[in-house]
Amino acid sequence: MRLSEISKKEVLDANTGEKLGMPGSADLVMEKETGRIESLVLPSSPAYPFRKKTKEWVIPWENIQRIGEDFVIIDTAHLKKIPGRSE
Repeated sequence: MRLSEISKKEVLDANTGEKLGMPGSADLVMEKETGRIESLVLPSSPAYPFRKKTKEWVIPWENIQRIGEDFVIIDTAHLKKIPGRSE
């Protein structure tokens, strides 16, 4: 699966079932030595979590529970919000 495909899937909170929106774009953080994916970075905004790039969510790869045909299901219990970070 390509990163661009993940960006087009709606993100769901596994804990609440809440629809968090569509990322529109996403980045990966990878371990330099091994190439292992460490986390998925998705933009967010206060009004609608994944639409505008005022902030970003860093989702550790182990917190992504499932990437399906239409949705990415994440465990939001341990997310880190990075204020003011932009691409």
